[in-house]
Amino acid sequence: MNDVGEEPNPPMRQAFMKFLTAPVVVSFLVPAFGAAQSIPSSYRYLEERQEVGLFTGLMSTGTGRFGYAPEGGTALGLRYGIELSGPLGFEGMAGVVDGTRDIVDPGRAEDDRVIGEADSRIAIIDARVRFSLPGRRSWKRLSPFLVFGGGIALDVSPSSDLDDTLLAEDVFDFGSSFFGTLGVGTRWFVTDRVTARVDGLFSLWKVDTPPGYSQPARGFEGVEEGEWLRGNSLQIALMYRW
Repeated sequence: MNDVGEEPNPPMRQAFMKFLTAPVVVSFLVPAFGAAQSIPSSYRYLEERQEVGLFTGLMSTGTGRFGYAPEGGTALGLRYGIELSGPLGFEGMAGVVDGTRDIVDPGRAEDDRVIGEADSRIAIIDARVRFSLPGRRSWKRLSPFLVFGGGIALDVSPSSDLDDTLLAEDVFDFGSSFFGTLGVGTRWFVTDRVTARVDGLFSLWKVDTPPGYSQPARGFEGVEEGEWLRGNSLQIALMYRW
């Protein structure tokens, strides 16, 4: 038993002080520990849903059995896109492909049928579905995707004087055609509002065979009424998002 005025037992007093100060120490340590353990995510949710911008690129296409179809060229146009639910998105594209095509005279010898070259301009309007691999997010500001769709290709080429030297049934006319697209690419979110994009595309369109190429007297055999020709494109785009 302690005498009057004698201080409490030192070990008990130390234990009591530790009991009082422990919550204070923990309150400082927990936030610091949590901050040290937090790992920033590489994924960013895409808040903006719509985007619009310009694209350019190069397109090469097959010219067909007789070589009179457009061979592709420089592509330039406008692109619009919107994020749908989950990984899906919708895109619309309108542009032109400026290039050249050979003027072919089927009445001449096989190794001498090309008589010149003409300008070619094909307008393309199509709609596509985009499937984003990381969903409606970016990974380290990148968003790889698959895209497929279809539309129409229209001949808006200037007239050629060389075509006037051919028989009417020998003149090639692109006219209009279904245009199908399948491709892969990625978007790079430079900022929340600005996106750079690159696309590698495989496409198909159909060209009609001029009637003159089906004349038996010219020795052509197995000539189809039309040909499906494939093309390959590489495009880059700069988009604004909102």
